[in-house]
Amino acid sequence: MGTVTMALVAWLLTGVPEAGPAPAGSPGTFVAKTLTFRGETYVYSVYLPPGYRQGPEWPFILALHGAGSRGTDGLQPRTQSVAEAARVHPERYPAVLVLPQCPPDKDWSGDVADFVLEALERSLKEFGGDRKRVYLAGQSMGAGGVVQLAARRPERFAAVVAVAGRYRDRSLVGKLKGLPLWMWHGERDTVVPVSESRELVALLRAGGHNAVSYTELSGLGHDIFDTVYLDPAVSTWLLSQKRGK
Repeated sequence: MGTVTMALVAWLLTGVPEAGPAPAGSPGTFVAKTLTFRGETYVYSVYLPPGYRQGPEWPFILALHGAGSRGTDGLQPRTQSVAEAARVHPERYPAVLVLPQCPPDKDWSGDVADFVLEALERSLKEFGGDRKRVYLAGQSMGAGGVVQLAARRPERFAAVVAVAGRYRDRSLVGKLKGLPLWMWHGERDTVVPVSESRELVALLRAGGHNAVSYTELSGLGHDIFDTVYLDPAVSTWLLSQKRGK
């Protein structure tokens, strides 16, 4: 989670239950959502950028948070760094964000991963998504989650940004081939060893994955999320990717 001011916290709490068009020049809007899936009720938010209106097909970013934002309040995922970057620099992130919340003591796998895909699908239909420009962004636990989702459904996503993740399942390497992937890690990360990213990148490249990029931030630790998502090169790269089919 990035640094959040009291003003931002107050703004986060103003998310409305149902969506409406945001006038040009207004701040973005968070829309609170719930989804009952296989007998469990999950929460997620949809962020609508300034000037959002029904009609055009919008780029979508599905963003998965780290372990510290697990819960049931629906609010903490709104403070993850990609959402903060979209709020502070809306000109860099002219996209709709889908922000699911992982329940306590779970991760982005199993039924939770299925819920995430269902929340994305519902959001694409409700808010008008461009299915050729659907992106994944994840930090820490969420980085492992987005890589797993990308490997599971590579045909659904145009590109992936994964920051400081742990990647236990190395069998996914072959499934990611050809999907643009930008991985980041801090050299001095003491929460998730930098070897997690180094080793996965090496396996991807050895397997002929020519669309993988890797940036290692010298001297920095685990909390590099603001640094990454506030970098204009990241948003430019991500939103320039488009699926061919």
